[in-house]
Amino acid sequence: METIKFAGDYVKLHGQTLAELKDISIIYINENTSKELIDYDTLRVDGSKYNLKNGKYLQLLFMGAKDIPFSTFRKFNKDNEKYWNLIGEDFKIEIVKTD
Repeated sequence: METIKFAGDYVKLHGQTLAELKDISIIYINENTSKELIDYDTLRVDGSKYNLKNGKYLQLLFMGAKDIPFSTFRKFNKDNEKYWNLIGEDFKIEIVKTD
């Protein structure tokens, strides 16, 4: 089973520990990106936010084990091309503690 790591526990995950990758979109994060999308993606359960930088991203769309969908961004680069071949696969969600 694949693993996807998150830099903290995010509200959008709703405590889910498994999810299926359903789809991928390409998205550009910049000054025109809605505040609602940025807040949704970056808000952690402790109230802190991940600092999402401007750039080109893959938006990974998942259906969690509790049937709660969520998305996450991964930088558009060679290392993350693997996700295109993993649509339909199950992922273990791993929370990586940050300082």
